[in-house]
Amino acid sequence: MTGPRLSGLAAIAMTIALSPPALAAAKKSGADLDPEREICKSRPVIGSRVKRVRECHTAQQWEDIGLQDRLMMSTKQFNGDRSEAPADSKGLISPN
Repeated sequence: MTGPRLSGLAAIAMTIALSPPALAAAKKSGADLDPEREICKSRPVIGSRVKRVRECHTAQQWEDIGLQDRLMMSTKQFNGDRSEAPADSKGLISPN
């Protein structure tokens, strides 16, 4: 009884140990931490189902871009999205 149960638990443990996040953490090395290393990513084009645009930046630039995106989103969550609010004749955003 303990044999099949133990092998089942061993299989679950191996599955968890070999999951992608665990493997990614195991691959971290000094070469991955180089801020001048160029990284290219592709992103979808809005309005197209197929077209993608490839962007290449250094690791430090990608980190800065991610920080700016997170800051923008937290600002919008805190203050609300005022980009679509109607403006009065002076160009000021009227409160809703």
